[in-house]
Amino acid sequence: MVITINSEPDDPGSVVQAFRRESGRLRSLTKVVIGPAKTVIQDINRDTMEFEGLGFGASALQALLRELGVVCEAQVLQRAAAEGHDVEFPLSARFPWGWERVSG
Repeated sequence: MVITINSEPDDPGSVVQAFRRESGRLRSLTKVVIGPAKTVIQDINRDTMEFEGLGFGASALQALLRELGVVCEAQVLQRAAAEGHDVEFPLSARFPWGWERVSG
């Protein structure tokens, strides 16, 4: 399942509200991947929530990362934007029983 959210990337409130509204459709969140054009949140079943337009330069990105509990220095995102690659952060160090059998 892919949940696509087209919210205003310069409005932190709408991005956080959209995340809170749609996050109930996902299971335990495992990682967030930030790219130049979008941010993707993945759950344990590999279902995703994609924020189109919420890339490195979006002002609402820091609000979403705070909501997810991600601690990130701005220099990390600036360096990734300059180098043109994605940045990935794990969201949980806890995995349910049997995770190693289905992960791949």
